[in-house]
Amino acid sequence: LALAISLKHFSSQFRIVLIMTATAKIEGIYISPKSSVIMESLKDATLIPGVGIQGDRYALKTGTYSAKFLDEPGKNLTMISADSIKSTMADTGMKPLPVGDLRRNIAVRGLTAEALNDMIGHEVRLGNCRVFVHRICVPCSYREAQNERPGLMDKLWDVCGVNCEILNGGDIHVGDSVAVVADTHQPKRVNPGSKPPGFFVRPSERTADHVRRQVIPPFVAGIMCLLDPVGFQLVEDGYNSAGLRFWSRPAYQAGVRVKRLRTPFLATVGVAVFAIVIGVILKVWQTF
Repeated sequence: LALAISLKHFSSQFRIVLIMTATAKIEGIYISPKSSVIMESLKDATLIPGVGIQGDRYALKTGTYSAKFLDEPGKNLTMISADSIKSTMADTGMKPLPVGDLRRNIAVRGLTAEALNDMIGHEVRLGNCRVFVHRICVPCSYREAQNERPGLMDKLWDVCGVNCEILNGGDIHVGDSVAVVADTHQPKRVNPGSKPPGFFVRPSERTADHVRRQVIPPFVAGIMCLLDPVGFQLVEDGYNSAGLRFWSRPAYQAGVRVKRLRTPFLATVGVAVFAIVIGVILKVWQTF
């Protein structure tokens, strides 16, 4: 087992060396102003550090997964291998899809999906900009339903790209080079966000426990809605647009109830905090 792990690590590091000398290029740049709106193909785009691509839904906080309780640094930008998507669709007999329909921001030509996945934990240069790769960007049931491709999740599971944090911003262009930055491997820096057990397990390989633990309990959904009612509704609306539900019915109903009570609750808490502050000020004043 130890030998197998060692060989796998060596293989990964060898591929990283090859990536550093590869001639990968940006083939496409895609953004959308909000969830469910068709992606727009661009020749140039501006990357904003720690935010996203200018004009894109995740920079504008209008994406399906833009809720505060789903926040993670890798939401800034996504990359996908145009080579592997095309070959995997052909190999699995899937009806071809334009790469933009998978709603990833940067399509790269000259790198396989395996090579792209090996970039996790590394800094990567896109033209004159730099990003840090946090995790693989697995396809979701929403994407499968939206594209009307049954089995898309299973077939494209490990070739659907990676999630990145923008470190150094600026303008990128179609044709810009893509390369790993030498000596930047920082596995402890990787932050995939809060994910339930089984999130990164291919759907056909998930256990009953994996499936059960991905269902968000009503109480937790209520807390999430209290934290971000707009984001709570945004993710549900995105899934509804494809004929699906993100929240179970009990969880959604719990969120709706919390949303109705949120304003008076926060007002009450605000008044209570204000009263406490005034009380403290008066006590301090009386000591003088």
